[in-house]
Amino acid sequence: MSASGLTSDTDVAVPERLSRRRSLPRSVRLPPPAIAAVVYLGIRVLSLTVAAFLLRQGAFQRAHLSLVQWIIGGDGGFYRSIAAHGYELTHLGQFAFFPGYPAAIDSLAWLPGVSVALAGFVVTILAGLAAAWGLAALGLKLTADSRISVIMVALWAAAPGSIALSRVHSEALFCALAVWALVALVDRRWLTAGILAMLAGTVRGTALALVAAVGVAAVLALIQAGRGRQRIGAWWRPVAALLLAPLGLLGFWAYVARVTHRPGGWFWIQKHRFDMSFDWGTGTIRVIWDTFLNPVSAAQLMLVLAILAAVALTAWSLTERIPVYLHVYTVAVAVMAFATSASWLSVKPRFFLPAFLLALPVARRLAPLRTSVLVPLIIVLTLATTWMGVYLLAVAGLAS
Repeated sequence: MSASGLTSDTDVAVPERLSRRRSLPRSVRLPPPAIAAVVYLGIRVLSLTVAAFLLRQGAFQRAHLSLVQWIIGGDGGFYRSIAAHGYELTHLGQFAFFPGYPAAIDSLAWLPGVSVALAGFVVTILAGLAAAWGLAALGLKLTADSRISVIMVALWAAAPGSIALSRVHSEALFCALAVWALVALVDRRWLTAGILAMLAGTVRGTALALVAAVGVAAVLALIQAGRGRQRIGAWWRPVAALLLAPLGLLGFWAYVARVTHRPGGWFWIQKHRFDMSFDWGTGTIRVIWDTFLNPVSAAQLMLVLAILAAVALTAWSLTERIPVYLHVYTVAVAVMAFATSASWLSVKPRFFLPAFLLALPVARRLAPLRTSVLVPLIIVLTLATTWMGVYLLAVAGLAS
């Protein structure tokens, strides 16, 4: 494999005949990423419609939530508070939440008539559209198949945990920054990749996976440059990306360490305020084991099945002939999602969301199906995952 990861041993060769057979209809004039964005938006509208319906029905009314309250609740309460007032020492738990998303909210909330809550929702939707466009663009670069690329976006948009992409949560913004950073890596635009990874590090701790991907890609590029005895022009950009990528993450961790007077202040807050830590997956494995050996609630069974599906998809994704740094990113996200303590089991499906390339092998298998089959399939998946997300919060009383 070359430093870029896009040489003959890693590229997916797509025969012209096969590419034409699986391409989108000629009558569709929009570029595939634009079509993917429209599909993504349609899934979000459907998901919100279903959520609004469910919150007014039967046992779902137990939470006494309106659709607006559901959209801005959960982690959204912390993000809205930070956007409106900044970090406050009297609310130490706020320091577990990264500043990038609240900053994006605040950049819109100053407009007349735009509340912090509305700004948060707008940022989430716009970021999700950017992520959908970027994922389709990445899919095209990896497969040269527009149909696979659009299906990838649809599967990601309807995945378990995807209701976070309709709420005032940071997943959509992180995914947008991450996917475009990976697109930049594939294109060997090192500075762009480094800057986007740095920005992602101000949004979620999951940026550690992105830093690892940039690091692997940069090291491969430097090895290639060294073997070819290339000039400094081939060296400095990968080195710059390598240095830029972790700055956002390290900067916030350093800030929290200074505020809390603890070297590992952020991790301390995560553990002592939210009972979340990295336990190498022992807690999650224990929950999975107990789920199949003892009577459990429907909520726990659904969560465990979703986690096992994500783990299986992670293993399956390793069969894809894509650049190694993309595998590094995907596996790192999956490991962080799985190996975090199981205290908040209900959030694990959305922790897997940034591993959007898990949709690639599934999209390949679904691509030959007729559109008349694919559309109902995606609709059913959207209905199921939205129902699951609302159920966890409104009926099971779990954060989602």
